[in-house]
Amino acid sequence: MFQKALKTFFLQDSDEKQLEDALRAAFDIGYRYIDTAEVYKNEHIIGAVIKEYIKNGKFKREDIFITTKLPVYGMNEPERFIKNSLKKLNLDYIDLYLIHAPIPFENSGNDSSKKDETGNSIPALIPFYETWKVLEKFYLDGKLKSIGISNFNEKQIQELYNQARIKPQNLQVCRS
Repeated sequence: MFQKALKTFFLQDSDEKQLEDALRAAFDIGYRYIDTAEVYKNEHIIGAVIKEYIKNGKFKREDIFITTKLPVYGMNEPERFIKNSLKKLNLDYIDLYLIHAPIPFENSGNDSSKKDETGNSIPALIPFYETWKVLEKFYLDGKLKSIGISNFNEKQIQELYNQARIKPQNLQVCRS
């Protein structure tokens, strides 16, 4: 079991070199669990450093654990976002893939939430359990080793449990 996780949310505003240095330092002192998300816009940097460390024999793929998340603006097209995360992270599989939040929004076309004339995000008309079915497919195909949810409340969890063939294997909650 991994004792230390590097949450890259706090590094999302870092430049690429700073993030690369932080990842290398974390890996060098024993971190093997990385938590990221598509919305942090750093999966490609994480993937490059992972590829470097595996190539140089510093660790094997099975020695690390990667969590990433489906963005709220990707719930209409989860397959594309899963495939993009695999590619950016230079991985054949993701250890834990989460639906980042249960509230879907329309995609603007440039991978951000589409806004209305007042600047508010436009909700997407897709139930999260429909998105979950795609995660189940990738799980059964071995591309996602475990699947879960983030920021769901009790009612939303129960709704998903009522619909899901494969129950969520993880619930990530924000803790301050």
